[in-house]
Amino acid sequence: MSNKHRSKLQEMDSSLKTRICNQIFKVKVDIQSASENDASFTLDYEDGRYRQNELVGLIRDAVPFFALTEDEIATIDKSDWNRNSFTRISDANRKSKGDYGELLLFLILSIFYDIPKFVTKARLRSTTREQIKGFDCAHFSISNSKVTLWLGEAKFHQNISGAISSALKSIKEHLNDSERIKSELRLLGGEIELNKQLENEKYELLKSYVTGGRSLNKVDIAVPVLCTYDSKCIKEFSGDIDSDIDSDDFKEKIGLELEENFKKIYSKSWPKRSNIKIVFFIVPLESVSDLKESIELVENAMKF
Repeated sequence: MSNKHRSKLQEMDSSLKTRICNQIFKVKVDIQSASENDASFTLDYEDGRYRQNELVGLIRDAVPFFALTEDEIATIDKSDWNRNSFTRISDANRKSKGDYGELLLFLILSIFYDIPKFVTKARLRSTTREQIKGFDCAHFSISNSKVTLWLGEAKFHQNISGAISSALKSIKEHLNDSERIKSELRLLGGEIELNKQLENEKYELLKSYVTGGRSLNKVDIAVPVLCTYDSKCIKEFSGDIDSDIDSDDFKEKIGLELEENFKKIYSKSWPKRSNIKIVFFIVPLESVSDLKESIELVENAMKF
């Protein structure tokens, strides 16, 4: 990759990161029923309007970074980024649009936790034309020369109970079968992307965890689970010109709603392994169906 292309890509990353941080916010309330690593994210209001339309624009501009590899972004003409990336995303029906839940998970891990992807799952999936193949994301972090693989699930649902049930089914299928996990790691190991965040030393370390023959018990895996839903609290504050996600009133009401939802999560029996931790990200929205419809309009336009 040339220095010119690398500089251009860093500039795009910086611009996109600024917009993400100005449009998606971590909910700052204490949730007793959540674990210390769990979190909730939402949008804010402008003149009483919950800013879902801005999220659609953000998703539109983030799709190339989600669906294309860094080398592809560097070599494909910028005018073709959207067409190539939107075409790559699977043609799920409007009620599913699961790839965009995965995109939200990609943004949260990449921006809020600085945990980059090491395989572009949308590219991998497009080679098989399957809507679902293994985990929904493949990210990694390194701390004290130890790698943690972040292999996650995203449930882009209107109903939180449905999202939780669907996530539980997927997680059990993945984590209760060691051979399935190892098969997934072998697949990912052949697809690791060398990019600006993955120097050769990190590449070799990461590969040793993915395909280096380690006991699965010695591979630390984090499973981020993202669940969206239609929030009564978000809707209640829509229409009030002074609505503010930092207000005490909003924090109190969204806190009560999230408390109940995390209780629902932890009332379930999730798979347990000493080397695997499950982390939950809840994303309350005003209307998931409206968001999917708006995304579909953008998707259809961007393919041509």
